Amino acid sequence: MIRKKESKGSSTNKRVLIELLASSECSYCAPAADVVYRVASQYDNIEVAIVNIDSPEGISIAKKHGIMSIPAIIINGKTAFIGIPPADIILHDAIKKAM
Repeated sequence: MIRKKESKGSSTNKRVLIELLASSECSYCAPAADVVYRVASQYDNIEVAIVNIDSPEGISIAKKHGIMSIPAIIINGKTAFIGIPPADIILHDAIKKAM
């Protein structure tokens, strides 16, 4: 698992964890990671975790959330997207709801 903290924006809101279930063999996962990191970089209270779907942790998370395909984005323990968010603003909205 890779964790990255970004530091920009307001820190008055609660901490947000974004987990991206992905695989190195998935052609959509790298673009999904780009979107997640780009949006997360605008906040200082977001932790991003890229979780390999083939790892024991990834398998456990996928089972827990009923995820059958990747990439999948989970925000604070709730499945937010399967696939790539169609626009950054949609991911921003999901993050703001989690704060």
